[in-house]
Amino acid sequence: MAVLDGVNLILSIGGKALAFSTGCKITTTTETGTRQTKESAAGKWPEKYAKSFSEDISADGLTITNGSDNMPSYDQLKKMQLTGEPITASYSVREGEGREGKESGGYAGKYLITSLELDGQTNDDSKYSVKLESHGPVKPINGGLSGGDAAPAANK
Repeated sequence: MAVLDGVNLILSIGGKALAFSTGCKITTTTETGTRQTKESAAGKWPEKYAKSFSEDISADGLTITNGSDNMPSYDQLKKMQLTGEPITASYSVREGEGREGKESGGYAGKYLITSLELDGQTNDDSKYSVKLESHGPVKPINGGLSGGDAAPAANK
């Protein structure tokens, strides 16, 4: 068993890891509904079912002034946000010593940039924060973060 070191969780937009990223948080949510039937009411235990799924990603990093298309920076994220169009994003585990996530595993989908913050305090590095919300399904790539070939278990 191996524990994932947080420094190795990489968020990529358009296949490129964010520039000077310092943090990443993934939140996957299931909206549930309650189904109360005569059978379940007798036992006082309502049945829950999944109505919908969504995923939010928040990430932050150091602001750079000379970003490139190979390193999405605040300026590139701002341009993407202002188009109002979904972007392709993925998250995976770092590949070796490089800054990119591995292509052989992780999760990917379409997302909307819903928030972009720029913070510049005196005597500190300027930082950005970005929030993404899923736009459609988020799918595992080759078994998810482990990058194995295992298919997800079928629902029963």
